[in-house]
Amino acid sequence: MERTWFHLGCMLALVLSLGDVAVAQDGFVWDDADLIEQTGFRNSLTGDIAAFSDDSCDPCLGSTTESDQWHLLPDGLLWQSYLAAPQEPRISTVIFGDDNEGIFWDATLGGRVGLLRYGTGEAHGASGWQWDLEGAVITRLDLLHAEDVESMDYRFGTEMTWADGPWAMKIGYFHISSHVGDEYLIRNPTFTRINYVTESWIVGGSYRPRDDMRLYGEFANAFRASGGAKRYQFQTGAEYTPIAKNMRRGAPFAAVNLNFREAVDYDVSTTVQAGWSFQSLKSGRRIRFGAQYGDGPTSQFSFFQRRESYLGMGVWFDY
Repeated sequence: MERTWFHLGCMLALVLSLGDVAVAQDGFVWDDADLIEQTGFRNSLTGDIAAFSDDSCDPCLGSTTESDQWHLLPDGLLWQSYLAAPQEPRISTVIFGDDNEGIFWDATLGGRVGLLRYGTGEAHGASGWQWDLEGAVITRLDLLHAEDVESMDYRFGTEMTWADGPWAMKIGYFHISSHVGDEYLIRNPTFTRINYVTESWIVGGSYRPRDDMRLYGEFANAFRASGGAKRYQFQTGAEYTPIAKNMRRGAPFAAVNLNFREAVDYDVSTTVQAGWSFQSLKSGRRIRFGAQYGDGPTSQFSFFQRRESYLGMGVWFDY
């Protein structure tokens, strides 16, 4: 009996001594959490899950320096879609009237995401290399004919991107296939459908002379083209996107994009945007409200030989 009480007394003293180390007025002191780590209790429950959850280090993938590290499914992008380019992957809606007294609704559903990065871990303003995946469907509806679908362009691609300071570049591949809406074919039975398809290698570069300005150029070489599409395409443009002093108030933006395609004998397709935007300083994502003007060959490739001039209003969400 005395031995039992002696053992209980030793256990009580041990508990009290540990309590003085690990317990404070507000509860557990996390600085001393290595007492738990030494028991291997967490690893027995979570295994390597904790390693994946800490994106700032990614020890599961390894790293060589404190600044450049591997990031699986990183936040943010090193290369952003061109603001005024109508065929870029994003979420947007534009309603416009053209010079033929038509009223149309262009809606884009898509986006670009990062799969793997070697570089810094910021969501906005990061540097390094990143592998991206992109996709979008760009749809045109005729508002004067019960919102019938005129056409849809499907885009899918993947690319390697790089950024360092004011410079950025990309190299990759993208596919475009264009389809005419069933309702349009019913209304226009004599229309001859074309199978406009391109499979292209692409390379692009951009430079920011100031934090609120971006200049870019891009060249696409289609190794497969059908339905009237041809091999070469080039586009260039400029963007003005000042950062708002108060994010709730937003700031103005302006952008212009010039697109030259061999399929239309390099007749330039011009798109100009201006309006007001709200941008997250942490993620870099931006929502914009404003006007869009376009002139030149249409951006809907099922009708690539059609020329149009239009003015409308739109909303754009940029990743």
